[in-house]
Amino acid sequence: VHGGEGDDAFQYRLPGYETDELTNLFIDYIGERGKEQAPEGGKDEGDPFFAVLSVQPPHDPYVAPEEWMRGHNAAKLILRPNVPDIPRVTEQARRELAGYYAMIENLDWNVGRIRAALDKAGLAHNTHIIFFSDHGDMHGSHGQFRKTNPWEESMRVPCIIGGHVPRYGNKDGFLPVPINHVDMGPTSLGLCGIDAPEWMEGTDYSGYRLHDREVGELPDSAFLQLVVPTGHADSTDRPWRGLVTTDGWKYVTLEGQPWMMYNLNEDPYEFANLAHNTRFNAERRRLQERLAAWIDDTGDHFRLPVI
Repeated sequence: VHGGEGDDAFQYRLPGYETDELTNLFIDYIGERGKEQAPEGGKDEGDPFFAVLSVQPPHDPYVAPEEWMRGHNAAKLILRPNVPDIPRVTEQARRELAGYYAMIENLDWNVGRIRAALDKAGLAHNTHIIFFSDHGDMHGSHGQFRKTNPWEESMRVPCIIGGHVPRYGNKDGFLPVPINHVDMGPTSLGLCGIDAPEWMEGTDYSGYRLHDREVGELPDSAFLQLVVPTGHADSTDRPWRGLVTTDGWKYVTLEGQPWMMYNLNEDPYEFANLAHNTRFNAERRRLQERLAAWIDDTGDHFRLPVI
């Protein structure tokens, strides 16, 4: 936990469940920031601040506090339709999903606590809130578990920007744009009214939220990669590269071999792999050319298949 200029960082053992306890520390920090604001709220005064709360849950081991676990019965869970009806897969998926959902419910509750703390501190109307994750979890879909897979369950994660900052004018709604983690830096700066430096990779999406900022040129796809496999079971044990396009296509290759190609518009659960279907040769070639450009533009090294 970092509380200031760098010399006042501290360490101690959390006395309870991680998400609850780290949120407690975060709420304390918000309270201190609120005291620094001008009298009677001071919504447009006081020093700007940037704060980050990073929690591990939802994550294995999938066990939340009992008060959250009791609301999720593993036997009654409805699995995604792409979870194969294989006992060892469905049993593990149900058991782990019960804890996973309990962790998510607890995390949502703690986000509510943070929003209430911002309101109490007089900061609720002058603070952007960004909620996002680094990866998802397969939970039995396609017979896979954990992360590092290019299927939707693993690589499509939440990205929500909320809060209310009246002086900028807020725009709301769902936007089907391709966001990579490198976009969070320039977007965060843009939300603060700061242009990203030229050396910074990524796209600034703040213009979608703030009326006083323009939306620049948008990428036509998001680049996906697994450089070093984790080697854990029930996952992928070799490197791959891929992309998802704004027009709804996903294409992924192993080294020297096409692996996946899905039309997510018609096949959101990724049942029909078109990577080796000659009917879609032209589409596969287009996607591989775009993937090759991503690899080149990022200074990556990967042997694409010959098609």
